[in-house]
Formats: sequence, structure tokens, C-alpha cells
Amino acid sequence: MEKKDTHILIVDDEPVNIKILNGMLSAEGYNILKADSGPNALELLEKHNPDIILLDVMMPEMDGFEVCRRIKARKDMRLIPVLMVTALQDKIHRQQALEAGADDFLSKPIDRTELIIRVKSLVRIKQYSDELVESNRILEEQKKQLKKLEKAKEALTHMIVHDLRSPLTSLSMNIDLCLMKLEQDLGIKRYLENASYQCTCLDSMIQGLLDIYKMEKGKLTLNKQRIGPEQLVRDVADRFSPQLESKKIHLDLELPSDCPAIHMDLELISRVIGNLLDNAIRHTPEGGNIKIGLSIDNELKSIVFSVADSGRGLHEKYHQRIFDRFEQINLKKEGVTTGSVGLGLNFCKMAVELHGGKIWVSNKTNDTGCIFSFSLPLNSQQNHQDTEERHQTRG
Repeated sequence: MEKKDTHILIVDDEPVNIKILNGMLSAEGYNILKADSGPNALELLEKHNPDIILLDVMMPEMDGFEVCRRIKARKDMRLIPVLMVTALQDKIHRQQALEAGADDFLSKPIDRTELIIRVKSLVRIKQYSDELVESNRILEEQKKQLKKLEKAKEALTHMIVHDLRSPLTSLSMNIDLCLMKLEQDLGIKRYLENASYQCTCLDSMIQGLLDIYKMEKGKLTLNKQRIGPEQLVRDVADRFSPQLESKKIHLDLELPSDCPAIHMDLELISRVIGNLLDNAIRHTPEGGNIKIGLSIDNELKSIVFSVADSGRGLHEKYHQRIFDRFEQINLKKEGVTTGSVGLGLNFCKMAVELHGGKIWVSNKTNDTGCIFSFSLPLNSQQNHQDTEERHQTRG
């Protein structure tokens, strides 16, 4: 900062002192503002923004300590360095000056060299403060712009996802009508059934995106009811019979009949099990085996659902990352496949945690395949709040 752009306010009730300070500082090229009292200085500060203030301590009506306190109390003035000019030498007055917010001291009689050194130092500090404030202002503006762009992106994505539903519904309806009227040509019927299944998969992906958005924003309300986990698993498994048959995969269900019913959102947990089973089918080779199990973990006071495949398995270093949707692109670059889309496992994680449960993956003991497991609490306080929760329509 050049001296011609630097303004210094001198505050002193003695004209002689102002004249001396003005002469010393003007010779260095500084612009000088003058005030002969505390109230006049405060009034002048409403119109000007000096880079430094030289403030006399002993003044009538309002002393320098009070003037300094008032300056430092103002958010728009507190960064202006205040150099207290005083004839008082004792430590008590210096302590008072520090408590009032002074940045430095200068003793009378004034030594010109000391004055110039201290003024230059404080002007440099003020310059750095101004640059920092300006940088913060720019960052805040950029942050606001990023937030606006993020909101616009979210709104656009949400709108597009919703709009996908309309043509998908129409497509699925026309396929179903064709299936109803088709009786003889089994080949065409098989193609249409496969197209219908893909429509269902796409609809599930769209719903997953919408639900992930709602869960992130805390806008998804669970519609809990008491559900028997054994029958739930059987119902979900039945829907995947065509895929299992097409790959000649054997599905083994280990479902103890004495598993107690628990409170859960039927739609969400059905989709969690469906996602894990679909993931297992994708990673299990033709003629392989998949096992779905249920067990009670007394230590966790939870029911544990597990889906084990007979695929290639997954290295332990990916066991945590695989549930994070922000890691999906990196995982794909590393050759790790997580299913048809990277959001499936992330949806499972969020849905399970929303129920107060946990989800994890482990390798089978023979290193051929993975076991995806999740737990849902048996008797948590959360399970007894379903009567108080409103059902929020999804979509």
C-alpha cells in the first residue's frame, strides 16, 4: 500500500501535539485527518475510514480509553489499529489501554523514528487485515453462488427423476396390456416379460434416487408396522424367481420360524433385501448358489438378515467404501463392480440406519463370495414410535 493512499487520524485536545504529529507524518507522505476531542473523532469516523488512529489518552469530556473502547465495540471499526499516545508511564495505564483494545503504545515526548516505525508496522497489519477481509468476502460470495448452483442442480435432478416416471409408467402399462392379450407366441411373451422386469428395475432405481434425496434432507417419514421377517424374505425371494432360473442359481433360505415380528417400513426393507439379492445374483456365476439367512443377535438385540453369494468376493479394503455413493466412481476405476448402479448399496445403508440398524459386508470363509448383512433392532425405543409417525407418500 502506498503512503499517499494511507489515511491517519490524529486525536488530541492539544493543537500543538496535533501540529507536531502532522508534521512528522506528512513528511512521510501520509494523509492526515484531525480531531480535537473524543466525540469529534467518533463523528469523523462515521464519514471516514482511516488506516490507523493515533489517540491521545488524557483528554477532557471523553478520555482516550473510552474512545478506544467505543471504536473497538463497532464491527465496522474494530480492525482499525489504535496507537495510544500517552505521557503516562505506569503499568496500570498500559493495562487499561490493552483492556480498551489498543494495539500499541507511544510515549510522550514523541520520538520521530519510533513513531514512523510503529505507524509503518500498524499500517502493514491493517493492509493484511483488509486483504484477509476481502478474501473472506469473496469466498463467502463464492460459497453463496455454489449453494445456489447446488440447489438449482438438485431441483433440476429431482424434476428430471420425477419426469422419468411418466413415460416409464406408460411403457410398462403398454407392455402389460400386450402380455394380457398375448396367448400363443411364447417367444414374444418372454421378451415382453423381460422388458416388463426391466421397467420394474428402472422404477426401483428412480424410487431409490427419490428416497435417498428425502433421507439426506430428513424428509422421509417411516411408515412402520409389525412385520414377520420370515414371510417378508420369502415374498421378496419369490419376485426374483425368473432371474434365478435364467442363471440356474440355487437359492437356499435359512429362515427359522420362531423369529419375532419387528417394527419396520415394509416398502423400504423389502427394497433393501431386493437390492442385496439382486446384487448377489449379478455377482454369482451361472449354476452358483445364494443363501438368505435370518438370525437373532442377542448382544445387539437385533434380527440379522444376511445374503451370501458365491461370486469372486471383495477385498477387505473395499468393505466400508462400497456403501458410500461418493466412492462409487473411484471403485469402478479400480475395477470394483457394485451392481447395476452405484446407488443401490448406498440406499440400503441409509434405509437400514434410518431404522436404527447397521449394515456391513464380510467375506465367506472359503473366499468364494461375500455375505451382505444388516441388523434391525428388536425392542428399541424407535420401534415403539410407529404409531406417532405419519406416512409420507413416496414419489
